[in-house]
Amino acid sequence: MNSNKIKTMIGQMIIIGIRATNDLDVKRFFQNHKGIYAGGIILYDQNVTTKPWSSHNIINPEQLKELNKSLQSYSKTPLFIGIDQEGGNVNRLSSSYGFPNFKSWGELGRINDLKITTEQSFLMAETLSKCGVNLNFAPVLDLMINKSSFIASEDRCFSDNPEKLIKHAKIFIELHLKNNVISVCKHFPGQGSASGDSHEGLVDVTDTWKKSELTPYKSLIKADSIKAIMTSHLIHKKLDNNLPATLSTKVLKDLLRSEMGFNGVIISDDPSMDAISKNYNLKETLLLMINAGVDIFCFGNNLHYDENLLKKVFNILLELYEEKQISENQIYTSYKRIMTLKKSIGII
Repeated sequence: MNSNKIKTMIGQMIIIGIRATNDLDVKRFFQNHKGIYAGGIILYDQNVTTKPWSSHNIINPEQLKELNKSLQSYSKTPLFIGIDQEGGNVNRLSSSYGFPNFKSWGELGRINDLKITTEQSFLMAETLSKCGVNLNFAPVLDLMINKSSFIASEDRCFSDNPEKLIKHAKIFIELHLKNNVISVCKHFPGQGSASGDSHEGLVDVTDTWKKSELTPYKSLIKADSIKAIMTSHLIHKKLDNNLPATLSTKVLKDLLRSEMGFNGVIISDDPSMDAISKNYNLKETLLLMINAGVDIFCFGNNLHYDENLLKKVFNILLELYEEKQISENQIYTSYKRIMTLKKSIGII
């Protein structure tokens, strides 16, 4: 296969965060990355590394729509434009920027009314679609096993009852798809029992994790509802004695793919989180992730901003291929899944 084709396929495996609020910023980004491609962009409202925080990508609905048009116009292959839009505390489209008010996933769980979940999910999906966002890193499928967990304390867990969660998550996913937005279910294999935060270091759930945490995934995979799954960086020694879930063949290939029958796209949680970046170098991380079965690496590039991060990730992936540490078949398998997902919402 020629090198341009390999480069195109490798680029599709990267979603990156960039600092841009307008066409000029976007143009500059693409000029600085000639010959280096990305499959998607992840959007944030604030630059969390500036003091005080400043605007990262999102100022208001009209500006966001124009920004996303601009991003697509410069990209050779149509982009996934992703966002963490859960509602509540994880709410990039805040009402303070002129967007509708979105209830948290936890609040919807307490209300437990399919009609209200339907209304909220439709409003969210329609808002995203109108602004040109086509990938939402939601819903959270983590069960509220530990009520004081990092996820639950932010009101991001729907319920401790998998059956309730499944019904509402199905609605959320379906209404997003009707608006040509892919839902990315997270954080596999479930971090609802975790006491720590993987942004800050490795989190071990070996003694707290319950098998019921797989139930929402099993059920929604069986119903062919889930198109994409985001992995967690947690450690579960009974699933894999050595590696966190995102880097683990046992968790992703053996459990998620083979045992649970998931054929969709696997997206990594941000490899820049301390759970990964403090324990593995970037090349080692990418190699382990590809071998584990990750299709897309999602680098938020906001926890620690690096304007050259896309170049670094792209060049390491190319290097791994040229050194024959990863095969053409591995790259092509992920590329095919990614393109199938893009086709499913009509962007290619």
